[in-house]
Formats: sequence, structure tokens, C-alpha cells
Amino acid sequence: MSENAPLKQVAYETLKRKIITCEIMPGSLLTEDMLCEELNASRTPVRDAVSRLEQENLVSIKPKKGIKVNRVSMNSIRELFEVRRMLEPEVVLRYGNRIPDEEYAQYMRQFERQDLTAQEQFDLDHAFHQIFITASNNRYYKSVYAMIEDQVHRYRILTSEEARLGDTQQEHYEIAADCIRGEWDLASAAMLRHIENSKLAIVDYVMKTNRNARNVFEEDEDD
Repeated sequence: MSENAPLKQVAYETLKRKIITCEIMPGSLLTEDMLCEELNASRTPVRDAVSRLEQENLVSIKPKKGIKVNRVSMNSIRELFEVRRMLEPEVVLRYGNRIPDEEYAQYMRQFERQDLTAQEQFDLDHAFHQIFITASNNRYYKSVYAMIEDQVHRYRILTSEEARLGDTQQEHYEIAADCIRGEWDLASAAMLRHIENSKLAIVDYVMKTNRNARNVFEEDEDD
């Protein structure tokens, strides 16, 4: 972020990063005063940031209560993974051959490492999925993925138990291995399995962190 960036942009990017990385957890209730102090900003840039994040479905403004960081709902999970299932396996199938074998080999070497920090694994995960979208050179694919990648990243962090991180790296390794062999149908199927496993992980997270078994995914209207 540029040191000369407008205050509105700084406030927006800072607050968004805190939400996406779960420094501010889903379900948190914030106030303007709290955010002004946290971001070292006046009310105008804070209100602008909150308005933009509301449009991105990351927060909701609750009259007389404050600003709620949106929790994970079954509907948001369904919508997000519906898009991922349609988009990512297809991009692997059609455009994976545009990525050099050496790039796949480099990723495979990274996926085999046991000494990566959680943050390094998050960054590697993001980069691996992004290479297929970039390889498509399709502006519509890029636009759609840009719309969902923040939520994808937040879900990665929410489901970052050690076991799932290891499973994710193995699944990525298998996708890259199929690609380097030119087995595009297998690579596409492996990507689909990976996405389905990721969905199961976030659903499991939601069920573990919600107490009301009848309504584990959705918030009450007055929540």
C-alpha cells in the first residue's frame, strides 16, 4: 500500500485485511468509535470503508447495534462452492497445458516441504489456484474469481487445522502431478475433489462453532 494512498483507501484495505485474515473473527460486533481508534482514522474514511465492505458482503450494518462481521452461512457456502465447482476444474481442463512443466515441478517441490508456516501455505494455496485463472487469459474468468477470492482466503484460514493444511498440500500435489503428465481429465477431476473437500471442511467448521443445531448455518434476522 502506498504511503500516499488516500485515507479512505487505507482504512478500507486495512479493515478488509483484518477481516479476511480473521484477525477480526466472523460474528464480531464493531462500532465506529472502535474502528476509528483501531484504524487511527476519522469517521468519514471509516464509514466509507464499512460501506464498501458491506457491498462485498463482509460486514452488515445493524441499526442501533453496530457493524457486524458477517458469519459463514450455508447460503454463502453453497453459492461460493457452486461457482468454484463450475469454474476451476474447467479452467484446469482447458488451460492447464499453457503452464510450463517446470512451474508445476516447482509447485510440487513446495507441496512436499514439511517446514512451511501456515501463512506460507496460505500464500502457496492462493498462488496455485491463481495460476490456472491467469493461464486462461479470460477476463470474465478473472473477474469472477476476483469476486470470490477474498471469501476463499477467509475460509482457508478458518479451516486451517494442521490436518487440513497437510491434506490440502497433498491434494495440490496430486493436481500438479496429473498436469505435468498431461492427464487433463484426471487433473480436472482432482481439482473438483479438492474443492469438495474444502467445502466439507468449512461446513464442519460452521457446525462446530454454532450451538443451535437446527440453525447452524444462518443468522437470526435480528442477530
